[in-house]
Amino acid sequence: MLRCRADPDAYFAQGVRPEVARGLCAGCPCLAECASYALGRPELWGVWGGMTRREREVLRRRAAAS
Repeated sequence: MLRCRADPDAYFAQGVRPEVARGLCAGCPCLAECASYALGRPELWGVWGGMTRREREVLRRRAAAS
Protein backbone atom coordinates (compact mmCIF):
# COMPACT_ATOMS: atom_id res chain seq x y z
CA MET A 1 0.00 0.00 0.00
CA LEU A 2 1.16 3.53 -0.72
CA ARG A 3 2.14 5.48 2.39
CA CYS A 4 -0.05 8.43 1.37
CA ARG A 5 -3.05 6.10 1.42
CA ALA A 6 -2.12 4.65 4.80
CA ASP A 7 -1.62 8.03 6.54
CA PRO A 8 -3.12 10.84 4.43
CA ASP A 9 -3.15 13.32 7.32
CA ALA A 10 0.66 13.48 7.26
CA TYR A 11 0.51 14.79 3.69
CA PHE A 12 -1.87 17.63 4.41
CA ALA A 13 -0.41 19.09 7.60
CA GLN A 14 0.09 22.89 7.54
CA GLY A 15 3.68 24.00 7.13
CA VAL A 16 5.27 20.74 6.01
CA ARG A 17 8.94 21.47 5.38
CA PRO A 18 10.46 20.49 2.01
CA GLU A 19 12.80 17.89 3.51
CA VAL A 20 9.86 16.28 5.31
CA ALA A 21 7.84 16.27 2.08
CA ARG A 22 10.65 14.52 0.23
CA GLY A 23 10.97 12.00 3.05
CA LEU A 24 7.25 11.23 3.02
CA CYS A 25 7.41 10.34 -0.66
CA ALA A 26 10.88 8.75 -0.76
CA GLY A 27 10.84 5.46 -2.58
CA CYS A 28 7.25 5.77 -3.80
CA PRO A 29 6.74 3.97 -7.11
CA CYS A 30 4.25 6.67 -8.18
CA LEU A 31 6.46 9.69 -7.44
CA ALA A 32 6.88 10.94 -11.03
CA GLU A 33 3.20 10.49 -11.90
CA CYS A 34 2.12 12.18 -8.66
CA ALA A 35 4.44 15.16 -9.24
CA SER A 36 3.22 15.56 -12.81
CA TYR A 37 -0.40 15.44 -11.68
CA ALA A 38 0.21 18.03 -8.95
CA LEU A 39 2.10 20.43 -11.22
CA GLY A 40 -0.88 20.48 -13.55
CA ARG A 41 -3.31 21.38 -10.75
CA PRO A 42 -2.38 24.56 -8.88
CA GLU A 43 -5.36 24.29 -6.53
CA LEU A 44 -3.96 21.22 -4.75
CA TRP A 45 -2.77 21.57 -1.15
CA GLY A 46 -0.44 19.34 0.80
CA VAL A 47 2.46 17.16 -0.25
CA TRP A 48 2.29 15.78 -3.77
CA GLY A 49 5.17 14.17 -5.63
CA GLY A 50 7.53 14.89 -2.75
CA MET A 51 6.94 18.64 -3.06
CA THR A 52 5.23 21.22 -0.91
CA ARG A 53 2.67 23.62 -2.36
CA ARG A 54 5.28 26.39 -2.44
CA GLU A 55 7.83 24.24 -4.23
CA ARG A 56 5.24 23.42 -6.89
CA GLU A 57 4.37 27.11 -7.28
CA VAL A 58 8.05 27.93 -7.89
CA LEU A 59 8.33 25.22 -10.53
CA ARG A 60 5.15 26.43 -12.27
CA ARG A 61 6.44 30.03 -12.36
CA ARG A 62 9.81 28.92 -13.76
CA ALA A 63 8.10 26.84 -16.44
CA ALA A 64 5.84 29.76 -17.39
CA ALA A 65 8.82 32.12 -17.63
CA SER A 66 10.72 29.81 -20.02
